[in-house]
Amino acid sequence: MQQSDSGNHRRGSVARGGGATQTILLPAVKLDLGVLVLALLCLWFGVMIAPLSRPLELLTLFGGSLLGAGWLAWRIRRALARARQELAREADDGTQQE
Repeated sequence: MQQSDSGNHRRGSVARGGGATQTILLPAVKLDLGVLVLALLCLWFGVMIAPLSRPLELLTLFGGSLLGAGWLAWRIRRALARARQELAREADDGTQQE
């Protein structure tokens, strides 16, 4: 019965998991999102001040948004991979202690 519990623990969601994993993962993602929002706001103000044509303004904002979204997705994937490694290590430590 213990093996099925550890198997279910490994299949659990990283975002909904409790313990140290959640306390490490969520603040880092929130900080990255905050930095991204501030950077895009600065870009928006810069585009509004700069004498650009309307299509070039939209292209600049769209490009900045795509870069920001890609960066955020990359950071989230790294954080999730790190959290999965920690969960696997905790599960392995739990099975070794038994």
